[in-house]
Amino acid sequence: MTASASRMSNREDPRLEAAQKRLRGSVGRADKLEAIREIVTNLLGCEEIGLFTVDRANSGLYWSFGIDPKQHETLDGFEESGMRRVMQGECHVEQTGEGPGHHAKRPRRVFVPIRSNGCTVAVLVMLKLLPQKVDFDEADINLVKLLSDEAGRGLFDGGANSNG
Repeated sequence: MTASASRMSNREDPRLEAAQKRLRGSVGRADKLEAIREIVTNLLGCEEIGLFTVDRANSGLYWSFGIDPKQHETLDGFEESGMRRVMQGECHVEQTGEGPGHHAKRPRRVFVPIRSNGCTVAVLVMLKLLPQKVDFDEADINLVKLLSDEAGRGLFDGGANSNG
Protein backbone atom coordinates (compact mmCIF):
# COMPACT_ATOMS: atom_id res chain seq x y z
CA MET A 1 0.00 0.00 0.00
CA THR A 2 1.41 3.37 -0.92
CA ALA A 3 1.62 6.24 1.54
CA SER A 4 -1.15 8.10 -0.26
CA ALA A 5 -3.38 5.00 -0.25
CA SER A 6 -2.69 4.60 3.47
CA ARG A 7 -3.68 8.22 4.09
CA MET A 8 -6.86 7.68 2.09
CA SER A 9 -7.87 4.64 4.16
CA ASN A 10 -7.23 6.60 7.36
CA ARG A 11 -9.52 9.36 6.11
CA GLU A 12 -12.31 6.86 5.46
CA ASP A 13 -12.50 6.15 9.20
CA PRO A 14 -11.71 9.30 11.18
CA ARG A 15 -11.30 7.17 14.32
CA LEU A 16 -8.25 5.51 12.80
CA GLU A 17 -6.51 8.77 12.05
CA ALA A 18 -7.38 10.19 15.49
CA ALA A 19 -6.10 7.07 17.24
CA GLN A 20 -2.88 7.08 15.26
CA LYS A 21 -2.22 10.74 16.05
CA ARG A 22 -2.96 10.19 19.73
CA LEU A 23 -0.68 7.15 20.02
CA ARG A 24 2.18 8.68 18.06
CA GLY A 25 1.87 11.97 19.93
CA SER A 26 2.01 10.40 23.38
CA VAL A 27 5.07 11.17 25.45
CA GLY A 28 6.21 8.67 28.06
CA ARG A 29 4.61 5.51 29.39
CA ALA A 30 1.87 7.19 31.41
CA ASP A 31 0.69 9.18 28.39
CA LYS A 32 0.89 6.12 26.12
CA LEU A 33 -1.25 4.12 28.56
CA GLU A 34 -3.75 6.99 28.79
CA ALA A 35 -3.88 7.09 24.97
CA ILE A 36 -4.67 3.35 24.91
CA ARG A 37 -7.40 3.84 27.53
CA GLU A 38 -8.95 6.72 25.59
CA ILE A 39 -8.98 4.76 22.33
CA VAL A 40 -10.41 1.60 23.87
CA THR A 41 -13.09 3.34 25.94
CA ASN A 42 -14.11 6.10 23.54
CA LEU A 43 -13.63 4.47 20.14
CA LEU A 44 -14.07 0.75 20.81
CA GLY A 45 -16.65 0.74 23.60
CA CYS A 46 -14.92 -1.03 26.48
CA GLU A 47 -14.26 0.21 29.99
CA GLU A 48 -12.68 -2.95 31.41
CA ILE A 49 -9.15 -3.28 30.08
CA GLY A 50 -6.03 -5.21 31.05
CA LEU A 51 -2.59 -5.04 29.50
CA PHE A 52 -0.60 -8.20 30.21
CA THR A 53 3.09 -8.69 29.47
CA VAL A 54 4.12 -12.03 28.04
CA ASP A 55 7.84 -11.96 28.81
CA ARG A 56 8.71 -15.25 30.52
CA ALA A 57 10.77 -13.44 33.16
CA ASN A 58 8.13 -10.84 33.95
CA SER A 59 4.67 -11.86 32.74
CA GLY A 60 1.37 -10.76 34.18
CA LEU A 61 -0.81 -7.71 34.52
CA TYR A 62 1.18 -4.61 33.57
CA TRP A 63 -1.63 -2.04 33.66
CA SER A 64 -5.42 -2.04 33.94
CA PHE A 65 -8.46 0.17 33.88
CA GLY A 66 -11.86 -0.74 35.33
CA ILE A 67 -10.97 -4.27 36.48
CA ASP A 68 -9.96 -5.88 39.74
CA PRO A 69 -6.21 -6.47 39.35
CA LYS A 70 -6.30 -9.29 41.90
CA GLN A 71 -8.88 -11.16 39.85
CA HIS A 72 -6.89 -10.78 36.62
CA GLU A 73 -3.23 -11.10 37.60
CA THR A 74 -2.24 -13.23 34.59
CA LEU A 75 -3.55 -14.45 31.25
CA ASP A 76 -4.28 -17.87 32.79
CA GLY A 77 -7.93 -18.76 32.44
CA PHE A 78 -8.48 -17.12 29.07
CA GLU A 79 -9.31 -19.29 26.05
CA GLU A 80 -6.09 -21.14 25.24
CA SER A 81 -6.64 -21.53 21.48
CA GLY A 82 -7.39 -17.83 21.13
CA MET A 83 -4.30 -16.94 23.15
CA ARG A 84 -2.10 -19.02 20.83
CA ARG A 85 -3.35 -16.99 17.85
CA VAL A 86 -2.77 -13.75 19.73
CA MET A 87 0.79 -14.78 20.57
CA GLN A 88 1.32 -15.31 16.83
CA GLY A 89 0.21 -11.71 16.20
CA GLU A 90 -3.50 -12.12 15.38
CA CYS A 91 -6.33 -10.24 17.04
CA HIS A 92 -8.97 -12.53 18.54
CA VAL A 93 -12.62 -11.71 19.23
CA GLU A 94 -14.48 -14.11 21.52
CA GLN A 95 -18.13 -14.32 20.53
CA THR A 96 -21.18 -15.14 22.60
CA GLY A 97 -24.68 -16.03 21.44
CA GLU A 98 -26.27 -13.23 23.44
CA GLY A 99 -26.61 -10.59 20.73
CA PRO A 100 -29.77 -8.94 19.51
CA GLY A 101 -31.82 -11.25 17.31
CA HIS A 102 -32.13 -14.96 17.70
CA HIS A 103 -28.98 -16.06 15.83
CA ALA A 104 -26.78 -13.02 16.34
CA LYS A 105 -23.52 -13.29 18.22
CA ARG A 106 -22.14 -10.33 20.06
CA PRO A 107 -18.48 -9.79 20.89
CA ARG A 108 -17.63 -10.85 24.42
CA ARG A 109 -13.92 -10.15 24.77
CA VAL A 110 -11.26 -8.86 22.44
CA PHE A 111 -7.59 -9.83 22.63
CA VAL A 112 -5.04 -7.62 20.88
CA PRO A 113 -1.37 -8.56 20.52
CA ILE A 114 0.87 -5.63 21.37
CA ARG A 115 3.94 -5.89 19.22
CA SER A 116 7.42 -4.45 19.39
CA ASN A 117 10.14 -5.16 16.86
CA GLY A 118 7.96 -7.81 15.20
CA CYS A 119 7.27 -9.81 18.39
CA THR A 120 4.22 -10.01 20.63
CA VAL A 121 5.38 -8.51 23.93
CA ALA A 122 2.02 -7.95 25.59
CA VAL A 123 -1.69 -8.66 25.18
CA LEU A 124 -4.36 -6.00 25.53
CA VAL A 125 -7.56 -7.64 26.76
CA MET A 126 -10.88 -5.86 26.46
CA LEU A 127 -12.76 -7.80 29.10
CA LYS A 128 -16.31 -6.56 28.84
CA LEU A 129 -17.65 -4.52 25.97
CA LEU A 130 -20.37 -1.98 26.65
CA PRO A 131 -23.94 -3.30 26.15
CA GLN A 132 -24.48 -1.03 23.14
CA LYS A 133 -21.44 -2.59 21.40
CA VAL A 134 -23.37 -5.31 19.58
CA ASP A 135 -20.84 -5.96 16.83
CA PHE A 136 -17.10 -5.80 16.23
CA ASP A 137 -16.87 -4.83 12.57
CA GLU A 138 -14.04 -4.40 10.08
CA ALA A 139 -13.47 -0.76 11.12
CA ASP A 140 -13.06 -1.93 14.74
CA ILE A 141 -10.63 -4.64 13.62
CA ASN A 142 -8.60 -2.00 11.75
CA LEU A 143 -8.50 0.07 14.92
CA VAL A 144 -7.26 -2.83 17.07
CA LYS A 145 -4.65 -3.65 14.41
CA LEU A 146 -3.44 -0.07 14.73
CA LEU A 147 -3.24 -0.56 18.51
CA SER A 148 -1.33 -3.79 17.94
CA ASP A 149 1.22 -2.04 15.74
CA GLU A 150 1.52 1.30 17.56
CA ALA A 151 0.92 0.71 21.27
CA GLY A 152 4.09 -1.28 21.88
CA ARG A 153 6.28 1.51 20.60
CA GLY A 154 7.56 3.37 23.58
CA LEU A 155 6.09 0.96 26.12
CA PHE A 156 8.17 -2.15 25.47
CA ASP A 157 10.96 -1.16 23.10
CA GLY A 158 12.83 1.17 25.42
CA GLY A 159 11.50 4.21 23.54
CA ALA A 160 9.54 5.74 26.40
CA ASN A 161 10.89 7.31 29.49
CA SER A 162 9.93 5.73 32.78
CA ASN A 163 7.47 8.35 34.01
CA GLY A 164 4.53 6.00 34.23
